[in-house]
Amino acid sequence: MKKILFAVIGVALLGGCAIIHKPAPGEAGVANPKAWQVRQNTLDGFSHWSLQGRVATGQLLGWTGNLSWRERAPKFDVRLAGPLGAGGMRAHGTLHHVVIDTDDGKHFETSDPDALVKKTLGWSFPLQPLSYWAKGLPAPGDYQRISVDAKGRLRSLTQDGWTVSYLDYATPAGAPAPLPKRVVLDNGDTRIRLVVDRWFDLNASADNAG
Repeated sequence: MKKILFAVIGVALLGGCAIIHKPAPGEAGVANPKAWQVRQNTLDGFSHWSLQGRVATGQLLGWTGNLSWRERAPKFDVRLAGPLGAGGMRAHGTLHHVVIDTDDGKHFETSDPDALVKKTLGWSFPLQPLSYWAKGLPAPGDYQRISVDAKGRLRSLTQDGWTVSYLDYATPAGAPAPLPKRVVLDNGDTRIRLVVDRWFDLNASADNAG
């Protein structure tokens, strides 16, 4: 009888062990993996948006101006305008084929926009990954370091030779999640401060992409 009882207890214990799952290991630098995954899933389809902001570089002869970004994935339209509207450029197209027009009337087409933007402006502006970084997400591909807070918000990221720091977030009307408000980008040669004054046309119809 005792043998039967011990056998029943053993089966029950084995059965209990079968439903105990070891938690998935968290990624280094991510305080709350579940919240981070929810944020990524939420913003994965956030591909139609516009923002207006200000950009300043930390170089000795720094550049200060306005940024306008209109995203209707896979198309985008980015405008950088210096004081009195001079010293900037317009880049539009897709990340695989970009048309760049400068304020002095030059026209370029390229599949490597970041290199051409640096040549045009005289300083680096990470056009390709910024399409993702602007939303508070890593760009596709590997990254070297990440820091995500307990609410799932990206606080810092090292990727593609840049360190991106998120100083502040806001939740504009119609936004699916908090979006970056103040961002600093640094690649060792160029330090860029971005302040987003306004997010708008959030998840507007792709039919209006133009």
